[in-house]
Parts: sequence; C-alpha cells; structure tokens
Amino acid sequence: MRGLDDAASGTVPGEDGARRQMAAHGRKPDENLCPPVIAMLIPASPLIQSPVFFENTVIPDDFGLLCWNIHKENLKPNFLKQIRTWKKDHSLDLLLLQEARFSNRLTSLGGFPFVAAANLRLPFDYSGVITAANADPKTSRYHMTQAKEPLIFTPKNALITLYHFNDMASLMVVNLHAINFKSLAWYQWELARLFDILKAHRGAMIVAGDFNCWRKSRIKILGHFTGLLDLRYALPRKDKHVKKWFGFHLDRVYYRGVELTDIQAVNCRKLSDHNPLIARFAR
Repeated sequence: MRGLDDAASGTVPGEDGARRQMAAHGRKPDENLCPPVIAMLIPASPLIQSPVFFENTVIPDDFGLLCWNIHKENLKPNFLKQIRTWKKDHSLDLLLLQEARFSNRLTSLGGFPFVAAANLRLPFDYSGVITAANADPKTSRYHMTQAKEPLIFTPKNALITLYHFNDMASLMVVNLHAINFKSLAWYQWELARLFDILKAHRGAMIVAGDFNCWRKSRIKILGHFTGLLDLRYALPRKDKHVKKWFGFHLDRVYYRGVELTDIQAVNCRKLSDHNPLIARFAR
C-alpha cells in the first residue's frame, strides 16, 4: 500500500515505511511561536462531555449521520429547530459539527448527549468540534494539531469517539476539522500524526468533517491518508451544494466496515456558509 508521504516524495513505502519516510522527507515544519496573549485562548482542558447520559453505547445497525461546519451558529434557536426536524425526517443517530460553540452549561445537542473538543476559548464559551449521538461513547479523545492558523494562532482539532453495534463490533467515529491556512508540509504532517492514532483500530470507521482540501496536492495527500486506512469516499447526491473552494469539496465523509446506502448535501446556507452532509449507513 502506498505510504502517506508519496505525494511529496514520489516513492512507495509500506505502512511502517510511511512513518520512517515522514521523518526523512516530511520533518515537522518550522512554526512561529504563539504570542502569550493568544496562547491564553487555547483551552487547557479541551474535552467537554455533556451531563446527559443515555447509558447506552450501542449504535443501531442502520444509522443516519449528519456532518456540518456550522460556523458557530449551533446555539441559535433556528439551528436547534432545524436539527430536530432533520433528526426526525432522516432518522439521525450521529451529529458531527465543526466550528461549533459549546460550554459546560450546554446539556445536550438536539436531545443527544455529546462530547466536544475545544480549540478556542471564547469570552463565554468554547469553539471546536462536537460529536453527538443517540448513544454514549465507550471512549472519547481529542487530538489537537501542532500547527496553528496564522494571525489567530489557534490549532485545529479532531474528536475520536468509539461506539458499539448490537453484536459488540466497534465503530470509530472521527470528527475532523483540518488545518487550513498552513503549508502543504504542515497539512501532510498533521494527517500523518492523526494516522498514527487511527491505524491500530481494526473495526468499522467513519472519518468526516471539514478537510480544507482546497488544492490538488492536498487532495493527493488526503487520498494517501484515507487509502492507508482503507477508507472509501462517500460522494454525495446533489454535490453542487457541497462547500467548494477552487472547485474542490471541503466537507467529506469517508467510511469502512459499513455500507453506504445514501448521502446527500442539503442546501441550508441560511445557517452557515457550509451545507450539511446527511448520510445513511447499514451493516
């Protein structure tokens, strides 16, 4: 299998070779120091879990998933009303939000318990990624980028949650907001770091979010990352509604170990500059 660095090096290492070659050809890029005042905006304890528990870690064998960069609009009444409607109309079981707002006071997301990973501390709450589900995660962990966006000096992050199906087979859900305005070397480096975490999981997996893959070279690196994890790209119906930059889809869903039965992009620009992806999977 081609290694994660092939886009930069043009060689064909194995899975272990990808990491060795990363050290040789994809060394950690130089990073500007974060100003102390800006550093105060990065949360010391990024992981927040809602106080609501279902006491259930089982995801149904047939499940619906929504993935959406909500542009910090998720606390507004219009968002909550829309989510409740989609939960009912599409039988949603998993909600993956990027660029969402939350706090310790938020008890649920559309009635679902949630786990959130913050990458930015705001005056009264946090911003980051949220994964909510009709089941409690068996485990959850956050993953922060070492790279920081220019000017605001904040990292991006991923949230990794683990659920089970009825037969106790595992489902790993990765909610990702990828680094954006950094070099190609940083983009490659950060996906390699995430790969190191995910590669040990042998069960079903969904990796979804805003990949910020707005150039051909980023798409190529992303393709190697998903290939190493044996993930398939879910191409949406009505893909004209998917957020694009320079002609490339930013919001994406990748999967393995489950069957994709449907995915569509829903036109809802009244709440965000991104449109949600709604997918359905079965075992």
